[in-house]
Amino acid sequence: NRSPKCFPELGFPLVPARSPEKFRSPSCQRKSGRESKTLGARSSDSPAAPLYFSKKRAEKSMRAVCRYILTCMKLRVHTMVEAKYRLSQGGHSPLASEQSLADRRLLGSRLAGHRARRASPSLPWLGLVCLLALLAGGPWSCASFRDPQAVLRKLEPNQALPLSWRVSGGPGAELYILGSIHLGPPAGWRYPPSVLATFEESKALVVELDPEEIAAPSWQFLINYYGNLPPGGSLQMMVSPETWTLLKESLADSGLPLRAAERMRPWLITNLLTSEATRELGFSSLEGTDRHFIRNAGERSVISLETASNLLSRMASLPSATQELALLDTLNHYDEANSFVELTVDAWRAGDERTLEDLIFEDHAGTPDLQPLYQAMFFDRNREMSNHLEVLLDAEQHAGELVFVVLGVGHLIGDQGIPSLLREKHYQVQRT
Repeated sequence: NRSPKCFPELGFPLVPARSPEKFRSPSCQRKSGRESKTLGARSSDSPAAPLYFSKKRAEKSMRAVCRYILTCMKLRVHTMVEAKYRLSQGGHSPLASEQSLADRRLLGSRLAGHRARRASPSLPWLGLVCLLALLAGGPWSCASFRDPQAVLRKLEPNQALPLSWRVSGGPGAELYILGSIHLGPPAGWRYPPSVLATFEESKALVVELDPEEIAAPSWQFLINYYGNLPPGGSLQMMVSPETWTLLKESLADSGLPLRAAERMRPWLITNLLTSEATRELGFSSLEGTDRHFIRNAGERSVISLETASNLLSRMASLPSATQELALLDTLNHYDEANSFVELTVDAWRAGDERTLEDLIFEDHAGTPDLQPLYQAMFFDRNREMSNHLEVLLDAEQHAGELVFVVLGVGHLIGDQGIPSLLREKHYQVQRT
């Protein structure tokens, strides 16, 4: 019942979430009133293990595991040396010293205690959730009930009123989902008191991607692997003459050398040009919504729903024609990139769901060739992340707890957004 295939026990401060297939193992079926759930099976006398817990508890668990492993290794060495000595001497080994016997007794007592703990039910990780009344009035009022532009005019330059949802209705945790933007001003964003108070009441933090994974040395390796063309490949031979001409003109005014761009795949150049536009406006990814709450996570477990390799492989697997079309669209509107970023940031700050949907998905219906891009980067990922969140909603060992979820706002809006997908699964989804 406590197999990692059934329960991904997130014992580290940052642990990538497992794929839905690993969560949903046939050997881990659990029935519920609505449908068969697959988080993990447990008998009536063996409560399920927690999916998350605090950093202190994680560190304590890891120290216990390390001590257990070292004791086993030490006993193994004593046994091997004793066996070798007996083969060579044919007698009793003097290496069975008091220390060796003490290690044997220690290991035996720990094994007995481990068996006893597994045989007896342990209390699940419980917590008390206080449902906070949302603050009304002033610039923090919800934009969905008034003119978003009027709300935006009341906000200071670094104030934000992001879209948010509460999701409940399962036997497990309740979710508070905050729509994020992955960039911010140098001083960071200021969030409504109701959002900060809800965060203080939460027991865990869920984000899309672990920022520490992006900062790791392996990130550059992944960028080179998925973003560069194979040896002998050339972007000029891959794209049309029109795209190549526009690219040379755009790169002349940017910080990206043409020689380096010639080895890159179109999706990587598109992202680099967009990132340059955000930097020109003074925004930084270090001050994005997700990073703000990760820095203030304290003793909460921080759970990422995706891995860097998974995200980059999605981009690299897009059809070449789709990558080129996205690059061409970026190049044709390169002079308007700053305006687009400003409009998107303003709509996010005001909680203007309709404008955000128009800005992000305006090419979805009108450009069939871009369908694979939206499918891979939004709709497929939305389904996978909603499956992960469903695991938390149905985790009975976390009943009564609140989990704070920070996801890109583009994954939360529209008919194929995560709130809509969870509502289709008969959970209670409410805009706050």
